[in-house]
Amino acid sequence: MSAPVAAKMALDRSAFRETLKVLGVRAEGKQIGQIVKQFSQHLLNRPKLRNVVPLAAAPHKLVLLAESIDGLESSPVDLQEYIKNQNLSVQTHEITLDYSFWGVDHVLRKLLPESITEIPSSFETIGHIAHLNLREFHLPYKHLIGQVILDKNEPRIKTVVNKTDTIDTVFRTFPMEVLAGEDNMVVELNESGCHFTFNFAQVYWNSRLQQEHLRMIRQFDPKKDVICDMMCGIGPFAVPLAKKGCTVYANDLNPKSYEYLQLNRAKNKVEANLHPFNMDGRAFLHKLLDDRIQFTQVLMNLPAIALEFLDAFPGRFDHWEGELPYIHTYCFSSQVDAPEKDVQERAEAILGAPLDMTTTTIYQVRDVAPKKLMMCISFQLPAAAAFSEEKRQGLKRMKLE
Repeated sequence: MSAPVAAKMALDRSAFRETLKVLGVRAEGKQIGQIVKQFSQHLLNRPKLRNVVPLAAAPHKLVLLAESIDGLESSPVDLQEYIKNQNLSVQTHEITLDYSFWGVDHVLRKLLPESITEIPSSFETIGHIAHLNLREFHLPYKHLIGQVILDKNEPRIKTVVNKTDTIDTVFRTFPMEVLAGEDNMVVELNESGCHFTFNFAQVYWNSRLQQEHLRMIRQFDPKKDVICDMMCGIGPFAVPLAKKGCTVYANDLNPKSYEYLQLNRAKNKVEANLHPFNMDGRAFLHKLLDDRIQFTQVLMNLPAIALEFLDAFPGRFDHWEGELPYIHTYCFSSQVDAPEKDVQERAEAILGAPLDMTTTTIYQVRDVAPKKLMMCISFQLPAAAAFSEEKRQGLKRMKLE
């Protein structure tokens, strides 16, 4: 099948119609329950198919036997004796299996060339959207693949899209195309006890991070924590934390993320706790510091470049009162044998100070790709990085006195 032919090829659902012939024991009432209980391992066992079916205009039903039993003589001896002793009869039963019966893997295996061994049956779900990451060898068949994914996941899935290029490191968006279904990118979904609305084509959202969002949200205490969310997106951390009762200062550079952050802030009635900003991450941090806003926790969820933003912290906390904040930075590591060491060294190099490893945690969030791990490093901002040299000398003198 050539690529141009595949691209134009329509999905022929009738090609998946098959007839399954099995043997059935004709029984009624208590006999059915006894057969099912006593001979369960010898009955038809296929997903979506019942092994007890009614007979037209008869009080009896058929208990369907395993596909391997093609005649009474090939059935287990104890089953043969039961049928004889109970004076039962057997008969052939036909089951029509059509396109609706088969799963995605089976359908795509039949549609795609044998040379394609990787069947693209999994996807990320974002509201009503199924997001695929097809490989280059899938692309000639992308619309067929999209239609099958749509068919097998309706009505939950209404749109199937494929990423067509890499993620933009600034706004974390990526170009995509609709393979099947509605051309509707506006998503509504629930996560962490909050309702979110956004345009998936205009902002960043990753449903695979739901458990990571919850892990972090659960750590913070609304009685004492004030959050600085430097790269908040549409608010997967900021909105639930504000709903939990924390004061949250949330920022994103993407104007569309800022727009949906404001919308979700209102939808979830957290206007009093969530303060939105649309700035560069470094400028946002410096604004909070210049305005003498104290915070206890900093979130930096821009894995591709978040570590680089640690350069915004050194020497900026001379005015600070009380305990220095804890920083939670997401990043990628290609050092799969020692990712923790890699992340620690990179963070220390940018801060220009060692981390206190007795209070630092480095957590592996997930495998993104071969030799690409998503990590989260959490640490208290070291005083050696937070304060200027003059401030550190002053503190040192005070201790000596």
